[in-house]
Amino acid sequence: MYKEFYQLKENPFKLSPSLKYFFISPRIQRILNVLNYGIDTRTGFILISGEVGIGKTSFLRYFLSNLDNNVERAYLYNPTFSNIEDLLKFLLVDLNVLKENETEKIFSKVTLLNYLHEFLLKKYEENKKVLFIIDDAQAAPDFILEELRLLSNFETNEDKLLQILLIGQPELEKKLKQKNFRQLNQRIGIKIRFSPFSLDETSSYIHFRLLKAGAQINFFDKKAIKYIHKVSGGLPRLINLIAERALIVGYLHSKSTISKKEVKLAYKEIKE
Repeated sequence: MYKEFYQLKENPFKLSPSLKYFFISPRIQRILNVLNYGIDTRTGFILISGEVGIGKTSFLRYFLSNLDNNVERAYLYNPTFSNIEDLLKFLLVDLNVLKENETEKIFSKVTLLNYLHEFLLKKYEENKKVLFIIDDAQAAPDFILEELRLLSNFETNEDKLLQILLIGQPELEKKLKQKNFRQLNQRIGIKIRFSPFSLDETSSYIHFRLLKAGAQINFFDKKAIKYIHKVSGGLPRLINLIAERALIVGYLHSKSTISKKEVKLAYKEIKE
């Protein structure tokens, strides 16, 4: 279809996260620098927040793919446990302290915490860091967030033994501002908020993805890009949806250049 027509090797706007298509704007590079600084300095709590579709998952995958090998990591993408013991078991399994088949055994909370503490001390002696990443953290029950705060108490006289990275939607920020979470909120040393692309970033993003897919030129004209930015609100996921549909519309109408007209038709189809 449109790939052959526009001489593309692959779909430049596919929604599935791909490190190849991760766009590093100057602003994203600054965020990466801040996050890496937080890891290097053993900041106990780090918060990343942003709207749905703004690119948090892609950013996280890129960050983890470039993370130093001296950082052990556990990644929790669904923090809706019903009890503390299951949270601790998950963490210990992901850190290879417990085996998967051991999770059916009954462990007391004290025992699980001791296992974790011993592991953290061992890694600290090896000059390694341990990072616990909680995605969709806004969905975590209150008692899970409180337990994470308590886990951050694992420390030496100088350093935190466990670093916790919370990733969530803006609701997470609001939640942490509630009175019952003030202690946790005060412990967050670095807060990063993703904001939508500017018009210039949207233009660079589209051009970048086209080039990665094999395009020789950016065949979206300025008015088309401006309209994409307007209706997408600068959210990468919506930019991808609209831009891909515009390529299909352009192909069906044999348009070598995508204009505002093709984008309008594409957006109309998406809304329907």
